[in-house]
Amino acid sequence: MMMRALTIGAVLTLAACATGPQGARSFDDPAVQKLYNLPTPQYYATLKIANQVAQSCVRYEYDRVLDLQVNERRNEVGRGSLSALGLRNQIDAETDVSQRSFNAKHGVDLSTGGDLCPAADAEYAENSAMAAVLVPVN
Repeated sequence: MMMRALTIGAVLTLAACATGPQGARSFDDPAVQKLYNLPTPQYYATLKIANQVAQSCVRYEYDRVLDLQVNERRNEVGRGSLSALGLRNQIDAETDVSQRSFNAKHGVDLSTGGDLCPAADAEYAENSAMAAVLVPVN
């Protein structure tokens, strides 16, 4: 009887994990695929900038669930957070370059934290890798 209860509990736990929270976009979405396929330094630079954008724009939220899902898939192929530990210098350099590129592309300054909504709108309309984790707030 005890063994049966444990088995049922394990099955219910696994079912809950399988149907847990989902990101706003499916993994098959082109923007998600762009994000997933980025080299590790670009991937982390993109996530950092997307997080900065979402914090400075009330019209968008950062999709942490999708971030975790993509990272798990990247870990499976050796390109996720586990592989990033040895690439810290490359990630920092790429983040600096990506931030300057973002600033120039959108005519903004990420370091000031001003209104980044027009930049977020442009990234979302472009369906860029960054747009994968930017979720419009209704």
